[in-house]
Amino acid sequence: MTLQNRGAVEFVDLSLRDGQQSLLATRMSTDQILDVMPHILDTGVKTMEVWGGATLDSAMRFLYENPFDRLHRMSELARPYGCGLRTLSRGQNLFGYDPYPDDIVSDFNRAAVEAGTTVMRIFDALNYIPNYMAALEGVRKAGGIFEGAVCYSTGKPYNTEYFVSKALELEAAGADLIADKDMAGLKDPVSAWALYTALKARLKVPVVSHTHCTPGYGHICALVAMLAGVDKIDTCFLPFAGGSSHPSIEIMSLFAEILGLDTGLDLSPARLEPVHAKLAKTVAECEEKFSLPKVHRSIWPGRDALAPLAESTLDALAAGRIDSALESVHRMEELCGFPPPNEAVRKSQIPGGMYSNFKNQLAKDGKSEYMERALEAVREVREMAGWVPLVTPTSQIVGVKAYFVALGKEADPIQYINLIAGRYGETPFPIDPEYRLRVCGHREERRYDPSGFDRSIPALPGTDFKIAESEQERLLYYLFPDSSGKAYLEKLTKERYGDRIAEEEARREKARLEKMQRMRDEAVLNRFSDSMGALSERLSEAMSILSTDEDPSTNALIKEAAEYTDI
Repeated sequence: MTLQNRGAVEFVDLSLRDGQQSLLATRMSTDQILDVMPHILDTGVKTMEVWGGATLDSAMRFLYENPFDRLHRMSELARPYGCGLRTLSRGQNLFGYDPYPDDIVSDFNRAAVEAGTTVMRIFDALNYIPNYMAALEGVRKAGGIFEGAVCYSTGKPYNTEYFVSKALELEAAGADLIADKDMAGLKDPVSAWALYTALKARLKVPVVSHTHCTPGYGHICALVAMLAGVDKIDTCFLPFAGGSSHPSIEIMSLFAEILGLDTGLDLSPARLEPVHAKLAKTVAECEEKFSLPKVHRSIWPGRDALAPLAESTLDALAAGRIDSALESVHRMEELCGFPPPNEAVRKSQIPGGMYSNFKNQLAKDGKSEYMERALEAVREVREMAGWVPLVTPTSQIVGVKAYFVALGKEADPIQYINLIAGRYGETPFPIDPEYRLRVCGHREERRYDPSGFDRSIPALPGTDFKIAESEQERLLYYLFPDSSGKAYLEKLTKERYGDRIAEEEARREKARLEKMQRMRDEAVLNRFSDSMGALSERLSEAMSILSTDEDPSTNALIKEAAEYTDI
């Protein structure tokens, strides 16, 4: 593996989106982002991924922030630097499980570009090309750049040709860039070289490499991508790199320097130190405020400490000594304070988050002894389900089904039924029609019908005020109707119409009190009327008795009483 004929490489910074999502559960506030962002921009990065993924939900759920406002403010900050902003989104599913109508998918992507996104990276969990098309339409309407991502996966039917063919389909559909999205970081160096050299040889558009460091392949695969001539490589700044996050931009820049590749970056101590200090401060603040698990505390030991190891890594790759190259890279990671490779994830060939969820759920249920069986069940379920890649939402769908299989339960969750039925799209490899019949009750594929999608916007309870008025607010409600979006928009509506809501509540309270007073008054009158009626009856009886008395004085008294009571 030696350097192909190129002179430059671009490192994309993911610190403020996937970096913080991987390590800090996406808890960075807009203020924290805007505080560190100028220092990142000062290093000369030309593309930053800052939006999409879990950032929309987290901003509303935990921080009570408007995701579109955040994107707009980041765009205003980045524009003078000439830095583009990237957003990650799924195709037809956007941020939910069920597919959305084409117009909503298109509108969201258009709105994201209009709010400040430069590049929309779109992926589909099934790599089903029709699921990309509505998003592509929306990006084109707003004049954005469409980056089509092919989800990498392992399993016996997958090979280099499969991924290249999907990339070619996306290029033919109109993608401006093609990304290899290895969401679990499972690609080994040999597979990476085969894939990246093939992509560069057969695609006309630029190629982007995306991977994670969890199982220990992140940095070396990013290096292999660079050697193979890949145009852009996803990275993060320390301390948001490594572990379950991405390759370090500092380490990758060192490799580029040794190889003579121009990155256009200034990573001098004067530029790096403010970035490192502010990101480290953010880690500590988020961990404390949200009671997050402690993450590794990575540091930059400096170029001189790592350069000999970087050179030995390149020498080993050139000689085909992959294991030696891996050892050198892992030593570099150790010096930076990264955690060691997660061997359990590497062996199980599933994403780190999925592995952790299995482990935690089984322990919670007192079933930890089923862990090995659960990992076996993942492969079995994937095979029956058309070897779907393990990325949102398929990783959750397969994970739940595999959990039931491991415990010997025959349950088929509704999302799994929909996956087998074909409602999410065509799986990478065919599903046995007889298996579909057993699970779904029919042999043929059935696509999801979005015609019944509920477009109504509810009013704030107790008022006539709709909780979403602008297009952006309506989109947030459609994307998160039963969770963070609805709660955020209800709170926003209360603030927006606070005075009018207070006046309306006061009017209703006054009406309620007046009604209660009328009811009390009516009750008193009714009781008085009943009492007077009873008195009249008793007087009538008394006068009837007295009328039989022939005493003149008595008759006079009766006459006087009759006149007085009008009887």
